[in-house]
Amino acid sequence: MHIISASRRTDIPALHAAWFMNRIRAGRVRVISPFGPRVFEISLLTEDVLGIVFWTKNAAPLLKYLDELRNRGYCFSFLYTVNNYPAFLEPGTPKLGHTMKIVETLAKKLGPRGLRWRYDTIVMTEKLDRSWHTSNFRNLCASLAGFTSECIFSFCDYYRKTKRNMSLRVPDHIKPSEAECRDMAEELAHIARDRKISLLSCAHDFLVSERIGKARCIDAEAMAHVVDSTRRQEALRRLKTAPSRNGCGCAASKDIGAYDTCAQGCVYCYANSNPDRARRNLALVRADSECLDPRWDFMNR
Repeated sequence: MHIISASRRTDIPALHAAWFMNRIRAGRVRVISPFGPRVFEISLLTEDVLGIVFWTKNAAPLLKYLDELRNRGYCFSFLYTVNNYPAFLEPGTPKLGHTMKIVETLAKKLGPRGLRWRYDTIVMTEKLDRSWHTSNFRNLCASLAGFTSECIFSFCDYYRKTKRNMSLRVPDHIKPSEAECRDMAEELAHIARDRKISLLSCAHDFLVSERIGKARCIDAEAMAHVVDSTRRQEALRRLKTAPSRNGCGCAASKDIGAYDTCAQGCVYCYANSNPDRARRNLALVRADSECLDPRWDFMNR
């Protein structure tokens, strides 16, 4: 059995919910490796799927399918990113009021164990300085405290495409030093603790401390509160750690997404080369395709 990650590479609930459900009904999906031309077929049959982890900033389009997923026998949880950033950083993300309505709906359906909050990634600019972030984080903790018990966070990792996009669209961005990150993270941990929220560092082990734990976004322990059978519990215990990058603590999973297929336009996003390419690819994705990557349809003409 395997965990389905949906997805580190794109926002499936927000932009590909109908495609995802078509693959669920078909019982399989194809994925093109982002590191080469290899194509993998992944089973989505309930007897093969331990659980599904949804990564999203807007689960609204998927809500209408959750009852069907449960009735088909799937277990699932959400990694929900709520940053409350201004539009120059997240032009396609819903306003906080809309997000909170969706979060509340999900929390009622799943309980606090099924919804895990991500304050990710922390982007520093002349305007979005430490003072701005601590105030924003404090307000978000107050709003989310009743719906989740943990917050996964990280500071922006400046990959090559991230540097390019940030330089073009946010020229006043600031890359804090490790010492500055530690100091700010400890302040955020204090704020979170006051709201009974655990703060967990994603892939930045230098931030782990007495107050800050190590994040595991695909987390066997967290999934144990979601799965519904002894067979799935036993499969969880057999899962091995399979880091996706240095410092990652995630358990093994199978990601079914595709890079450059999210048109929400977050400037700091590592999953898109540029917004124009993402919009073009999104327009090419067919809801009835076996694969989310538009290259699949060109390969099989």
